[in-house]
Amino acid sequence: MGYLRIPLIGILLLLGVAHAEEKSDRKNAGVCVSCHTDLGGKMAEPVMLWERSIHHQMGNNCEGCHGGDPTDPTEAMNPEKGFVGAPKPDQVSAFCGKCHVGVVENYRKSPHYAASLEGKGPNCVTCHRSHDVQRASFDLINETLCSQCHSFENGQKMKRAFVSAEIALKEANAELTHLDQRGMPVKRLEEKLFAMRNSLHQMTHTLDVPEIEGKTRTVLGEVGEMRKEMDDFYRRIHRRWWIGAGIAGFLIVLIFTLIRLLKTYEEEE
Repeated sequence: MGYLRIPLIGILLLLGVAHAEEKSDRKNAGVCVSCHTDLGGKMAEPVMLWERSIHHQMGNNCEGCHGGDPTDPTEAMNPEKGFVGAPKPDQVSAFCGKCHVGVVENYRKSPHYAASLEGKGPNCVTCHRSHDVQRASFDLINETLCSQCHSFENGQKMKRAFVSAEIALKEANAELTHLDQRGMPVKRLEEKLFAMRNSLHQMTHTLDVPEIEGKTRTVLGEVGEMRKEMDDFYRRIHRRWWIGAGIAGFLIVLIFTLIRLLKTYEEEE
């Protein structure tokens, strides 16, 4: 039994440290989190959901969406401090659009937005959820989610187009990382690739299949042009390698020749 006490004590200490860190994290997040946690039950649910969200991972706390003063419990829900409660369904896109400006602009071009104004279509939280906000990914375009309202036909077309472009972007990014490690000046291409990815991802919310397919074709063409520049970098790396190998070979021959001359000189003496 004595042998079991040491690992058991260690586990208890680790659990205690983890609990203390969790309490500290909640305290640092502001009075909204600590108060809702203390209230328990349904009032604590938003905190538990938020803690497994992309917002939490990125450091966006309650006041980031709801406003208010997170340092003062008496001012936390004061409208004069910018506090806003839960938005109504037709206000959700404007609520999220405070940060996701480009996404909302594209969403408002879509049939989803038009239907949401009539109380029939999805808004941001339909797909991304509210407090447990999901990281944006093409996995959110799926039959289970889309078929709640309509067939998955257009969704499948969009996903196929997006995935083909995303694969090309990821492969190009991996190559740029490799070229950067080899000392090539790729910053301009990296910035261009980042802008291309952002513009492509924002297109998801337009739901305009022909426009999306056209955009992905454009992206694939631009990646193809980038590859020509990357190929030039690879040629430069190969030239450097051959020049380096030539210099190394010359130095080896030179050293070998000098050693032979030195031995010959010593033998003559």
